[in-house]
Amino acid sequence: LTLLIWNYKPEYELIEETQVEEVLIGDQKQLQDVIKPYRVLYRENDQFTGTVSNNVINEFYRHLTRWQAQDIEMIKSNISDVEMNDILSRNNRATLFFNEEIPLQTFSGVLTFAEKDLLAASFTRLLVDWSNLEQQDQLQLLFLNTEKRLLFRAYVDLESNRRFLSQIIEPAKNYTPYTEIKRDSLLSLYVVQNPTVATQYTYLDDELSLDSFKNIVFTNPSIVRPGRDGKYSDDMSWMQVDTQNRILNYVDYLAESIAPIPSTKLIRDSFEYVNEHGGFTSDFRLSSMNIGKHSIEYQLFLHGYPVYSDTTMTRIITTWGEDRLFRYRRPYYSIGSDVPNERLVKNLPSGEKVIDYVRNSQDFNFEEVDEVVMGYDLIQNPNAYIFDPSWYVISNNVVKRITPDQLGGAMNGLE
Repeated sequence: LTLLIWNYKPEYELIEETQVEEVLIGDQKQLQDVIKPYRVLYRENDQFTGTVSNNVINEFYRHLTRWQAQDIEMIKSNISDVEMNDILSRNNRATLFFNEEIPLQTFSGVLTFAEKDLLAASFTRLLVDWSNLEQQDQLQLLFLNTEKRLLFRAYVDLESNRRFLSQIIEPAKNYTPYTEIKRDSLLSLYVVQNPTVATQYTYLDDELSLDSFKNIVFTNPSIVRPGRDGKYSDDMSWMQVDTQNRILNYVDYLAESIAPIPSTKLIRDSFEYVNEHGGFTSDFRLSSMNIGKHSIEYQLFLHGYPVYSDTTMTRIITTWGEDRLFRYRRPYYSIGSDVPNERLVKNLPSGEKVIDYVRNSQDFNFEEVDEVVMGYDLIQNPNAYIFDPSWYVISNNVVKRITPDQLGGAMNGLE
């Protein structure tokens, strides 16, 4: 008996490792697809030209990702609005406009820095100065923070001056002319000089699966219980669904935290979470960050223009807690294919005409205006979405549409 016990070997069954199925609702993207400017403005021969073209910005980024910035240092603090206007209006400079402060450490995922330990600094404008390119074979990069009034400088040695000038600078001569709108002791505004021919688009609706989102946001989807009024919940969290406006709102009660989170970590965690399930289903760009509330917002863009709506969401919002997501609020529609025969041509007035209206309107305080831009008003139709081009005024993070009627009407026609 003792011998049998010593020699006994039970036959164990091989335990297969449980595979967690990866849920993707869209294509995964790179950081540079989300940390993206909303405009590029060029200054040459005392003239401004600019563009919001995705192709132009992507080409600029293609060069940017190959550069190495070196010798970065802060060169000025407490800069006045007048001084910042002067920095942007000097010749032989291209300026990339960002909606939010971008930490240098975050931007190192786009632009390589020679320094391993970067300054704990951020910027809202990136200026590329080619004034001394022929003499020194070198570009000057200026990182301007219009919020904290700081200016940083770095240098880039180019492999080919001719390629940079022919592919980045020369085409800018044919871009849209812009006008600088000066304001007394305030930052200038930059608007297109002439009336613009814009297109109204219709896109088919490509609805995203709610079951997919349930499997994404809940730790254990199998115990999630559907409730009334589009509410799903488990013991610790819930997901509220607005089926009419295609909006979902997920909250994890236990994750809420007031512990400080550095901006670089906040951006990184937010991007990685959304990107992990392909959540950037269209052209979404970092647009707003609230460090105190641990929130990050991404704005929807179409053909280089921001998209706004009075009915549904056009932003993805993440709020972070104790090392995990606290709140996830976003649209769950997806833009499908374009309907070419539904396109409509519209003539939008010049930026200067819009500025005149805003300056004289009682609905706006011109001194508090942060930006005047063209964008799209998203209108929901059964099984389709209409993107109607319009002018918008942004003041203190509040976006207001200026209708054609306010500007004297707009001429329409089929494309």
